[in-house]
Amino acid sequence: MSQDVARGGGLTGAERTTGSRERSNLMIPVISIGTLKTSGTTTLSLTLASVAAAAEIPTVIVDAARDADLGNWSRMAGRPPRISVERVEDDTALERCVRAARRRGDFVVIDCGDTAAAITAGARLADRAIVPVRFSPLSAHAAVATDRILAADVDGGRPGRDRCFAACGMTAIPSRIARTLEAIIDQSPTRKLDIGLVQRAAYEAPFLHGGTIFTLADEIAPGLDRARAEAASFAFEVGVLGTTQTASALAEVAQAA
Repeated sequence: MSQDVARGGGLTGAERTTGSRERSNLMIPVISIGTLKTSGTTTLSLTLASVAAAAEIPTVIVDAARDADLGNWSRMAGRPPRISVERVEDDTALERCVRAARRRGDFVVIDCGDTAAAITAGARLADRAIVPVRFSPLSAHAAVATDRILAADVDGGRPGRDRCFAACGMTAIPSRIARTLEAIIDQSPTRKLDIGLVQRAAYEAPFLHGGTIFTLADEIAPGLDRARAEAASFAFEVGVLGTTQTASALAEVAQAA
């Protein structure tokens, strides 16, 4: 992938046609992210959007979280042109934004933050709801509580929508604590993703310097190369990249910067 493409450069007519065809094969066109205890929903939203943009997929981040950090990020220098951020304050605006993005064929990430109302509204509009979990008992209990809220609303929203747990900000912890966290999450039959995101300073760098992990220079933050590869693998596991994407294309996205 060229530097221009990796950093969100323009496409030729032929590339736009190819991109539209690939977007039609997106496994998951709309993803919502939220949990009752803040567990990196904003960082995860930007990370997934960054992978999609690096793969030349027009992406909309819907900022429905209370802190509006993504709106602040979008006003910094370095935002790739393939990523747009829409700030919404109510369910009507959220639905209007998501429906418009679907009509355009854009990939959508909804950052629902930590409020039950936003989490429920976002999940109703999404094809997949992600409940992030950090390695702490409080985060695990909050994730299970979030899952129960979504399970109670299973009849609302789009047909066939699903949800899953995703480990974020993973760190080395004693095995006893790890087993405790696993026992908490295992209270729910909801699927747990096999791949998660390790706690890295690189994932926070875009909020300090602008841009994404794919556009920032390596000297800006330690571990950017590892973060790119990890984020691409995670995005593929979540279902961000389409079925037409090959393993080599995924590696190309991870290495581009």
